[in-house]
Amino acid sequence: MRPHFLIAITVVLWMGFAACMPGDSGEPTRRTQFIMGTLVEITVSHSDPQVILAVTTQAFDEMKRLEQLMSTYLPDSEISQINRAAGKEAVPVSLEVEEVIREGIFWSRQSGGAFDITVEPLVQLWDFDSENEVIPGRATLRKTASLVNYKDIEIFDHKVRLARPGMAINVNGLAKGYAVDRAVSILRSRVPNGIVNAGGDLFAFGQKSKESPWTIGLQHPRKPQDLLASFAVKNQAVATSGDYQRYFVKDGVRYHHIFDPATGMPARKMISTTLITTEVMEADAMATAVFVMGPEAGLAWVDSLDNVEAMVMLEDGSIRYSKHFRKQPQFTLK
Repeated sequence: MRPHFLIAITVVLWMGFAACMPGDSGEPTRRTQFIMGTLVEITVSHSDPQVILAVTTQAFDEMKRLEQLMSTYLPDSEISQINRAAGKEAVPVSLEVEEVIREGIFWSRQSGGAFDITVEPLVQLWDFDSENEVIPGRATLRKTASLVNYKDIEIFDHKVRLARPGMAINVNGLAKGYAVDRAVSILRSRVPNGIVNAGGDLFAFGQKSKESPWTIGLQHPRKPQDLLASFAVKNQAVATSGDYQRYFVKDGVRYHHIFDPATGMPARKMISTTLITTEVMEADAMATAVFVMGPEAGLAWVDSLDNVEAMVMLEDGSIRYSKHFRKQPQFTLK
């Protein structure tokens, strides 16, 4: 069966607002809009409601603008244009799209291809957005997986070219993280405290109140009504990847949307991965990479990086952590 939702909200903000920060009045204000296929929540505090309205509107508008540039669901986006021209001409791109693609190539290289920005052919093959619950045959998987290779992206003179016909890039996750990072930059220019949460990919700056930090709860991947863990965040990014966001179950096997580029099949061993770092775009890429790598290689990789922590849940329900994840303030495993 297929779930009735496309994007699971994997992070719950604990908004028991108490005393406000100096210079603020009343409770922090939360605004929501549906952008990039998910519910985006912006929560900020400021003494002037007009400032809140203006700065949150500016942040939402920036996220919408970036969606128009980067979504594979929009035929006129720059990413869609690049994909249509695969194996042919190079496509001129904006500075924002070039930045995100370069970041995608960087993390594809850093992860040894566990995260690969050119995974879109597999996304199209499995087609989790439709009601078709079809498992591709081995020959089709091999042929499609052969199109996935970030090394075949060419960037020059602010143009992007995919070297082989049939290739395609997917920056939907990166774009969401990039958009959150850009929204946060806009907000921080006007307000001292806030959170931007885009379907579980979030950044928190400042704190909830004079006495309390922002605290988030991670949704249990197998018990959606329960929390798995909670912890405080300040000037940090959090992203979660899981097999429960887009999937179907056939003959007792769960098939989900996080693919191993080497096989073309959904990655195994993990149920969810949560990353904490300094930028949401980075956290999104790393969460996917760790999911594909598996617990041993993934956590060893995280421990080799600066300012990055991870918590993962394995298929058997056990939980493992990077070296210092449990030192996150107010960390509690439910």
